Order: sequence, then C-alpha cells, then structure tokens
Amino acid sequence: MIRTLPKRHLAFAALLVATAIWGVATPIIKLTLSHISLFSFLFFRFLVVCCILLPVTALELKRNPIDKRDLPNLFVLGLLGQASIILIFIGIKYTSSIDAAVIGIMAPLFVIWAGHFFYREKVKSQVKLGIAIATLGTLFVVAEPILTEHGFSLSVWLRLGGNALVILYNLCFAAYIILSKHVMGKESDQVDGALSTFGLKPMRKEYSPLLHTSITFYVALLVIVPLFVLESVGMLGGDTFHTGNWSVFALSGILYMALASSMIAYFSFEWGLKTAKVADSAIFAYLGPLFTLPASFVLLGEIPSKFVLAGVALAAVGVVIAEKGKA
Repeated sequence: MIRTLPKRHLAFAALLVATAIWGVATPIIKLTLSHISLFSFLFFRFLVVCCILLPVTALELKRNPIDKRDLPNLFVLGLLGQASIILIFIGIKYTSSIDAAVIGIMAPLFVIWAGHFFYREKVKSQVKLGIAIATLGTLFVVAEPILTEHGFSLSVWLRLGGNALVILYNLCFAAYIILSKHVMGKESDQVDGALSTFGLKPMRKEYSPLLHTSITFYVALLVIVPLFVLESVGMLGGDTFHTGNWSVFALSGILYMALASSMIAYFSFEWGLKTAKVADSAIFAYLGPLFTLPASFVLLGEIPSKFVLAGVALAAVGVVIAEKGKA
C-alpha cells in the first residue's frame, strides 16, 4: 500500500521549492540587470506572468467573486508582496548578491516576531536569544562595506544603501506573510487593529492562495507600468524599450523570474503557508543562502569576504539556538 505524505510534510516541501528558486534568483537578478534596465526587467517579468495567469484568474474570480470591500486589502497585499520587489531589485544592483542573501536571513526573524505579535505564536527565551545573535551576525554583513573599504566612499555608501533597501524589502515581505494569512481566513484581532490604523477594514471573505496571489501580480504590473514608461522615454535612465537589443541573458532572466520565481515559487509558498504556521515559513527562509552562495559563485564569480563569512557563522549560531528553542 502506498502511503500518502501528511499534508504538513507536503507544505514543507512546497516551502522548500520556493526557497530554492528564490535563493538562485538573487544572482540571476544581478546578472540580468547588467543586460537590461531595472523597470524594463520588472515590466516584462510581470507582463509575462499576468498574461499567463489571465484565464486562470478569470476562472477563479467566476468561482469566488471578490467582495469590493476587500479590494483595498488585496491592493496593499500586492504592494507588500510584489510591488515591493522594486526595493530588492535596486538593492541588488548596488550590493552583492551574497550580501543580499545573508541579509535575507533577517526576513524570518521579522516573520517570527510578527507571528508572535499578530497571531500569538509563542516565542521562548532561547528563541529570543538566537534571534538576537542572528541579527547581530546579519548586521555585521550589512556593515561589511565599511569594514572592507576601511572608511566611507561613494561605492561604500551605494552598497550600504543597497543593503538598507534589501532590509526594507524583507520587512515588507514579513508584512505580506502576515496579511496573506489573514486573507486566507486566519483570524487575528491584532491584524484587524493594524488594518484599521491605515483606514482598512477586516476581510469580508476568504480567498484561495491561487486567487489572491494572482491579484498581487496585477497590482505589481499596475505600479510598474508608469515607471516603465518614464524609463522608456529616457526620464529614468535611457531608452531601453527596444527588445531587439536584448541579449540571451536578459531574456533568460525575465523568463526565470516570470515562470520560476513568480509563478512556481509564489504559488508553492502560498500553498505551503496555508497549512504551515507563520514561524514554519521562517525556518525555510534560513536555507536561502545555501542556494544563493554557490549560484553567486557560478554566475557572478562572487566569493564572500572574511567579514561576510564571520557574519554568516554568527547568524548560523543564532539560527541553531533559535530553532533548538522552538523544539
């Protein structure tokens, strides 16, 4: 008799798939940005996704029409989960993909604290200690440009700015996870209170991962279009509208980010998140650098500095302590 895997294990497998795809995406983004401009990259990425999802989204909307009163919440979800990708694209442009990956370790730390505050998921003292140590290690990586260059210069400021944008993106993604659970039916008085602070109302209906994730892509495309137009007429850095100038790297990067990083990874993540706890998703986010480091070396020739390695080691110690505390 064939034994079926528990749904929780399947959810973990889905989260791992998303983590692997996103881990490799970081160096792919940096490589692609050397062959195509920022907003052209984002526009065509989301355009491809939205075109493919159009019939599926239409079918889902027919099955479960969106309550108009939920549209503001879904729009905010799109800003946090998809449009905020602008932040990490700009950040990766100015920092290394390795730095971005290690700084990404802060995302699960944000998620754990957010899960504790909004959904009352318990955080033990040992977990708090581990989070503090991991945060210290991550901050070591954030400050690595200063330590490496022995002072401040334009390149150092640009890398620090890039690192700061990566941190800001991780905060947005943590907020996206919290709101996403709420959209899928997870009740929380704290989330309702946070929504009311920004003039938003609690969700009226529960929506499937497929539907609400699809909607976020259309929100992102809506945000990107005016920026793409401004860039295409030279107001944001040159005319890059002509696709005939694209190299195979540009096309490959767009397709990877559209098909793998957007569709496969996001739907896998949302499906897994529906079953798993908020804190469970954080565990898999820790594994991101395991995929990013080798991909960064192969695609970009990036080798972590001794300061980055020290920060990674310190963050790893913190993660181990935190995870043992959760056991």
